[in-house]
Amino acid sequence: MPNGSDVRSPVAIVQDVVRDVGDIVRSEMQLARAEVTRELQKAGKAGGYFAAAGVCGLMAAACLVTCVIAALALAMPVWLAALFTCLFLACIAGAVYAGGRSKMKTMHPVPERTVESIKENLAWAKQRTT
Repeated sequence: MPNGSDVRSPVAIVQDVVRDVGDIVRSEMQLARAEVTRELQKAGKAGGYFAAAGVCGLMAAACLVTCVIAALALAMPVWLAALFTCLFLACIAGAVYAGGRSKMKTMHPVPERTVESIKENLAWAKQRTT
């Protein structure tokens, strides 16, 4: 049979358990924070690569436009070749803008089904409490 000095009170045991659970939760939070930070750093590096690719792609497109102007300049004055290229690109930009605008009009930023579901849940809860 244990002597009186080895027996701990139930309150002390509960306090130890609560402290240990708190330590575990804090450790898990630190681990999660470290993992999220590491993944965000990876995403940042990937974003840098995408940005560099975008800049290079834009420069390549500018070179292609210059090439088209130079090719057209063989058959007409350079200013006219640049004007035709500009008008062609403006038409493409206008068509793409119109397509994006029409798609934007079909968007519904408010999640209608979710709002309706919340309204139904509130009505149900109100009915249950009255």
